[in-house]
Amino acid sequence: MSLIWVYYHGEVSIAYWEYALGFVYLVLMYVLFARQKKKLIKESPEYRHFIWGLFAKLFGGVGFGLIYFYYYAGGDTIMYFYSAVSLSKMAAMDPGMYLDVVTGPNSWENLSKFNDAIGYPFAYVYFDHRSYFLIRLISPLVYLTFNSYLITTLVLSSIAYIGVWRCYRTFVSYYPSLMNKFAIAFLYMPSVVFWGSGIMKDTMTFSAICWWIHSLDEVFFKRRRFVIGSLGLVVSAMIMVMMKPYIFMAVLPVSILWLLYARVARIRSMIIRFVLLPIVVVAMFGVSVYVLTKLGDNLDKFSLDTAIKTVQTTQGDMIRVEQYGNNFFDIGTVDGTWTGLLSKFPIATNAALFRPYLWEARSVVVALSALENFWLLGFTLLLLWRTRVRFFLRCFIGNPLVLVCFVFALLFGFTIGVSTPNFGALVRFKIPLIPFFVSGLYIIDLLHKERVATILRGKRFDLSLFRAGEPGRALAPLRVGARKGSRTARK
Repeated sequence: MSLIWVYYHGEVSIAYWEYALGFVYLVLMYVLFARQKKKLIKESPEYRHFIWGLFAKLFGGVGFGLIYFYYYAGGDTIMYFYSAVSLSKMAAMDPGMYLDVVTGPNSWENLSKFNDAIGYPFAYVYFDHRSYFLIRLISPLVYLTFNSYLITTLVLSSIAYIGVWRCYRTFVSYYPSLMNKFAIAFLYMPSVVFWGSGIMKDTMTFSAICWWIHSLDEVFFKRRRFVIGSLGLVVSAMIMVMMKPYIFMAVLPVSILWLLYARVARIRSMIIRFVLLPIVVVAMFGVSVYVLTKLGDNLDKFSLDTAIKTVQTTQGDMIRVEQYGNNFFDIGTVDGTWTGLLSKFPIATNAALFRPYLWEARSVVVALSALENFWLLGFTLLLLWRTRVRFFLRCFIGNPLVLVCFVFALLFGFTIGVSTPNFGALVRFKIPLIPFFVSGLYIIDLLHKERVATILRGKRFDLSLFRAGEPGRALAPLRVGARKGSRTARK
């Protein structure tokens, strides 16, 4: 196959042995996951998607890598990998030095420990501590896969799939009848599969936010596996903060809202709930600001003090024609004030959710995302028309899972829409919001159908009955490999 040239490493390609070993890896994964599926599918029907979801993830990662390897002949994913190759070669040459470098600061002193024989990490990767954090994480995988780009991609995709699968099962545990539609949202959405499966920060952060939601539900709502769930919260938060802190800045207030909403919703008195509602909103805002302020040093340019300046800088960088082409959109000038920034909410959020439109696509990759956006916009408008908007809003406010999905999608959508006016970057940055927004739409569609069926039977529909999921649902054990008949499985 054709070769590409990589600085420090010369001409490189994906060798034939990598494809052969990759095929063996796929067979091995199929056997292992098929056994797991056979063991659990009777008590957990959603396991019918277990293997299909994995292979969608694996082929998405391979497709992403091949396009960047042979079509674009470069890109961040290539630079990340070969920066990790230098660390891998250092580990083979001097394990002690490798441990010092991979756990130490990304300083000039540690950079001087590399040499021409093992190569150097790329400067823009090494001195960006967020990108270098990914290099630290994948360097052991690169070492164990014999410096193979293809096998590293497959292994990383498999690891990332675990978080996505558990979040999918969390949603299914509340609305089992939507397991096929939730599978579309979490496992099969094309842009999520493509952009969230390769050797990129997006793969790790998307899996991290899925782990966060799953762990939050396990610890605070299902109240089981407290130690594992707490560890999941800590690790997923660390990955988000270290790689893409603006994701954590969006999911934190939503998580607090979810916890407080659940407490208020248990109160029967409408008057007390009405009085507590503004208190809940203020508490969510106050706690979020306090935590994010305390994390200021870790958030650096994404901290609350410098957020507006970062938006202005990023916006200016993303519209540079010589680097990104003409594939960008304009939300107007950000004047440097919070009021001016918030005034961009409608146009920025719309861009994040539904753009690029079909006529705005300038490349094959963006065109595929535009097709997905066309379906998403059509589905949203159809639901608004079916529900006459009013019931849509009732579900938004009255169902905690819908509230969490939409508030996160809107908040995160605004964050990236206002700071990422380039379509090529936007379609990649937006993948964390897509599964949650689509899942929220599917839940509203279910509630609307239940409402229509109830009214046709001459009864009154009570939305509060679905506040904790489908009435009479049976929660499936979320631990892969849970023993049949265990206490957890019987819950």
